[in-house]
Amino acid sequence: MKYLTLAGHAEREYAPDKIFAASQKAKAAIAQFGGDAVINSTLGECLDEDGKLMVLPTVERMIRTMPVEEICSYAPIGGIPGFNEAVQISLFGQASQRFFVESAPTPGGCGALRHAVWNFLENGDAMLTTDWFWGPYRNICEEHGRRLETFPMFDEEDRFNCGALEQALGGLLERQNQVLLVLNTPANNPTGYSMTPEEMDRVVEMIRRFGALYPDKKITFCLDVSYIDFDDTFENTRRIFDCIRDMPENAMTLVVFSMSKSYTMCGMRCGALVCLGETKEAAERFKAAMSYSSRSVWSNVVRMAQRILVDINLNPEVKRQADAEREKFRDLISRRGETFYGEAKRVGLKCCPYKHGYFIAIPCKNPAKAAEILCGDNVFVVPQARGLRFSPCAVTTEKCLRAPEIIRRAIEKSEEETK
Repeated sequence: MKYLTLAGHAEREYAPDKIFAASQKAKAAIAQFGGDAVINSTLGECLDEDGKLMVLPTVERMIRTMPVEEICSYAPIGGIPGFNEAVQISLFGQASQRFFVESAPTPGGCGALRHAVWNFLENGDAMLTTDWFWGPYRNICEEHGRRLETFPMFDEEDRFNCGALEQALGGLLERQNQVLLVLNTPANNPTGYSMTPEEMDRVVEMIRRFGALYPDKKITFCLDVSYIDFDDTFENTRRIFDCIRDMPENAMTLVVFSMSKSYTMCGMRCGALVCLGETKEAAERFKAAMSYSSRSVWSNVVRMAQRILVDINLNPEVKRQADAEREKFRDLISRRGETFYGEAKRVGLKCCPYKHGYFIAIPCKNPAKAAEILCGDNVFVVPQARGLRFSPCAVTTEKCLRAPEIIRRAIEKSEEETK
């Protein structure tokens, strides 16, 4: 092509992001038919019962009163003073006594995943995750010369499939010197499933066993907890961290932390890749490597978002207020999810096992066709490889009650048309 100088690796077709493409169709339908006639279940943002964006009042107040210097100034590459402590308080309730923790600021959870994929895999290696996953996982891997491999998330009894994980992890360790396992829990995107402490115990035991079997290989275990504050109570959701203990010397544990959901700041683009270090030296080496990466790709991360995180978590009174506000948001989304899930069972719509969170996944044979049929009913969902994603976070309770029957009919029609 004339007047085009892209390098070979950049010559690729870009398919519009399915989530944002579906959202644009929904917005066009709302403009034509009105909001009451449309069920827009596309983006992963909290909307209230009037369809307005939900932002924690404490966060909004801080944004509107922030000094301009805190808005426009650079932030240190490694985070503003107090950032690492604030991340720990947000994740654990206090500075960790069990791990040597270092946090690298990133543009949202997406940036944290980027750092994990780039720094903990070699070129051409595969990242391992469940077969129900957030679509950009694959994009991030491919953008950085890596691949994505998956294993079946659920067994025949709709429990986390530890057996499939063991087989897949063992296979990767036979082929790669570096292995990165990413598990998105609690409140998995797109299923809303949360691993139990017993399931997490089995995964950690598996890592210990593989660490001993492959002493010359490196195993990185990464928990993507972007939705942790929209699962269960604080105490119950943090039980998964108690499972991480007695890790082998050839393993490291990482956590993807995101302010997008927990602090309702999707557009502010702030999160962190967090190292739960077994030694101080390992944590410091992690921080140095991540700082180099950060300087090389985005320099520093939005200062105002970091300031809000620090000012909330290092002030107990402010934190209590923000936590109480978030709990109301969480309860609303949970009620919507339970409404949809309960009605789906009543009308015979099969869903993946749902516990809590922003999303519910609906398996089907032809997701693209089913989503297309639903557009004709003014119901907009996100088609994925294995089914449809519905977003209780963005849909009113009344529409969560209406949607399952409409979706069931659309899936039946899509399967009849593809016979």
